[in-house]
Amino acid sequence: MEAPGSWEGAMGAAVLVGRDREIAVLARLLERTPPSGAVLLMLGDPGIGKSSLLHEAESRGRARGFRILRLAGVECEATLPFAGLHQMVGPVLDQVSLLPWHEREALLAAFGLVEGLPPEPFLINLAVVDLLAAVAADRPVLVLADDVQWLDPQSHEVLTFVGRRVAGPVVIVAVMRRGHTGPFLHAGFPELPVGGVDDGAAAQILSAHAPGLSPAEQRRIRREALGNPLALRELPIALAALPSGGLRPLTLSDRLEHAFAGRGAELPSATRDAVLVAAVDPADDLAEIIAGTSALRGEPVTPEVFDPAQAVGLVTVSKGRVTFLHPLMRSGILQAESLTRHQSAHRALAHTLDDVYRRTWHSAQSIVGPDDRIADALEANAAHALSRGAVFSAINDLERSAQLTSWSALRGHRLLMAAGHAFGMGREDVVHELLQSAARTDLTDLDRARKEWLGEMFDYGTPGDAARVNELCDFAVRSAPADPDLALDLLLAAALRCWWADTGPAARARVVACADRLPETARDPRYLAALAAVEPVLRARQVIEALTRMPPGDDGDALRVMSLAVHGVGHMALAAELLARSEVILRRQGRLGLLSQVLTTQSWTYVLLGDLVRAADVAEEGSRLAAETGQPAWGAGQLVCDVLLKAFVGDAQEALRRAIEAELREARGRSVMLSGLQLARGLVSLSAGRNREAYQTLRAIFDPAEPSFHQRNGFASLMFLADAAVRAGHREDARELVAELEVTARETPSPILHVHLSYARAVLAADGDAEDFYLAALRQDLSHWPYARAKVELAYGSWLRRRNRLHEAQSLLTSAQSTFDRIGALPCGDEARLELRATGAPIDWPESSAERLRQITELSALRLADDEIAERLSLRREVVAMYRGRARPDTPGEDIAAVG
Repeated sequence: MEAPGSWEGAMGAAVLVGRDREIAVLARLLERTPPSGAVLLMLGDPGIGKSSLLHEAESRGRARGFRILRLAGVECEATLPFAGLHQMVGPVLDQVSLLPWHEREALLAAFGLVEGLPPEPFLINLAVVDLLAAVAADRPVLVLADDVQWLDPQSHEVLTFVGRRVAGPVVIVAVMRRGHTGPFLHAGFPELPVGGVDDGAAAQILSAHAPGLSPAEQRRIRREALGNPLALRELPIALAALPSGGLRPLTLSDRLEHAFAGRGAELPSATRDAVLVAAVDPADDLAEIIAGTSALRGEPVTPEVFDPAQAVGLVTVSKGRVTFLHPLMRSGILQAESLTRHQSAHRALAHTLDDVYRRTWHSAQSIVGPDDRIADALEANAAHALSRGAVFSAINDLERSAQLTSWSALRGHRLLMAAGHAFGMGREDVVHELLQSAARTDLTDLDRARKEWLGEMFDYGTPGDAARVNELCDFAVRSAPADPDLALDLLLAAALRCWWADTGPAARARVVACADRLPETARDPRYLAALAAVEPVLRARQVIEALTRMPPGDDGDALRVMSLAVHGVGHMALAAELLARSEVILRRQGRLGLLSQVLTTQSWTYVLLGDLVRAADVAEEGSRLAAETGQPAWGAGQLVCDVLLKAFVGDAQEALRRAIEAELREARGRSVMLSGLQLARGLVSLSAGRNREAYQTLRAIFDPAEPSFHQRNGFASLMFLADAAVRAGHREDARELVAELEVTARETPSPILHVHLSYARAVLAADGDAEDFYLAALRQDLSHWPYARAKVELAYGSWLRRRNRLHEAQSLLTSAQSTFDRIGALPCGDEARLELRATGAPIDWPESSAERLRQITELSALRLADDEIAERLSLRREVVAMYRGRARPDTPGEDIAAVG
């Protein structure tokens, strides 16, 4: 039976009718495969001819020398973990030795071929990406994925991941049925809609398959079929079978399913049983299905039992496999049979299977009410799935186990176990549903605490909610005797609420008091991270001393939490060191969810240190991984960091645009994010010379009455506030703020505060004291703070230039210019160039200045004045004039009064 939408030509070859557009797209894809690979998703209704187009792609791929790898989903409630993946990589699994050891072990563990620790799901994904890339090094690879909507969940996730990361000459062509959902559909891959064929093609298909129809019948079939090739073939048969000659008013898919079910109903009893067993069995093994059918009937049957089904075109039996000719045939059979018959077929398979995992699953499908024996077996199934990295299968097993559990408390516990695994995979939607179900059970006190902690992971609630902080502390105190780990997790969640937004001193003190009641956890990184988040000033010394003494070890997650702690108290150099160690370990282990958090924290750390090039290097991957692993809060944090990065590198328009987006969509009143956005706006205003506006913007970060107030984040804004104060005439107000922070600095060794204070002291000092403060600032160890050191050199050099100490000024300003250009800080680099020109020294232009030169040149060509160009680009007029003069010899002594 040929594929829908084709007909037999004179030579017997299958010819696709009415698909010139789709075939042209496939041909171009295979002819022009980019070196980085490509993905195409075909979407269409059942029977529309998607599989036929896959066959066409396969034929063309073979002709062009592609290695073909196939996988196909099966409509069934579940299949073996990684069943679809095994179809895809099974033919090239002999080349697994090309993979790094840790990836090779993970992939083999997924198929149960090696024993060991449970593999990380994302490491399995990476292994498949690298395996396909290795295989494609010798010969391009074409992956054909049919009925993606029915792939087992692990394989569906792997295919999506591979599509996002496809490397080398690898092409993925996948098809999905309209109306279904899943990660592959939502990944944003290019789509090719597959609709009905036109009237001419429909008439051609009807003539080939139903030549005896009258013109009126042909018109009616074409009207009913809507260009669907399968319908054009099958509806004439259904029409002839109906006494009235009419078709029921159902959807087209329903009508086809009814037609196929009608064929099944007319089969002999034994054949009907065999077809049902084949429909409920995810496997297509003939021997297994015959054994199940024999158990269902209570008497032996032979493979010939399928002959009548083959005769009416429902299935084919070949090479020990039973295959439905179209998925609608399987679904039609399943819908036509009763629930009792379904359960009997599952029970029969369970009695004949040796595989414990599959036997348990079929047993679970054979009953409705509670059965604690099967529920326990399903929990064991979940453990087996986890041992292979099949987390989604484990979640499904635990959820079904809970449904079959008679004891309410145990039912809730199993739902929470499932929710915990869903959290690990970043599936907020699944976590929410499971927690709702668990809430309807009689949870133990400990499980109630677990439920609260899991609920915190995706829902940060109302910013500044002190009552919720106290509630989490209560759960932590009650949990501590039985589960200190859970108590720490709850306290860290409470502390993070205090970090995201101000919850008041009482709530912060409560978290600290509860943490101090757990002395046995004092060396746990989570304990220190909680202290850092809730009291980044008062507990900074304790956190830094503890982590400085603590051996780093090789636990990537522990290193991540340690880095969060030192980042929270402002020790950016130590944070960068710990993050680098954590990144290497987590990347090697394929723990991409945690890696996303590390990359985002790295991005923030590098921005605050002033290493802007490295910040940009990790930012894109951090953002992408946050989306791929389902971590919206970390994605929001990366977005705010990106806004700040854009401001530092001088992309003012993009910084302002994305700041609005972040504030409206992501910040949601969380002061830790609003303070970052406020700093970005202040930097843009400074670069534009809007000094009063800059000062007001930055001053708000230090005002407890403002939404953007955040004590620790304010430390990172101080040097820019000092600049704005001098330029806007608010030196005295800024000095008062610095005096307050001097008191704070006596309480905390936080490097970020001390570095910024040393700069602010010098810039705000009276002329007679300024030089001593500048020299003191330069005597600090600023080896990890390139931006801060260059800022001191720029400010000190400017101070010297104004006093006509030009030789000393030039040395400092040249060094500042070089550093700013190296780290990508174009606005400050341009300030250094202005100052150097004023001393008569030559200046250098970095590559990053080319885009700014282009913009200014284009606006100049429109005869805009310097002031107008400066306003449009958020630049100072003097900077615009300097760029316009790049084509002319430098003019020493050019008027740059605003610099002073």
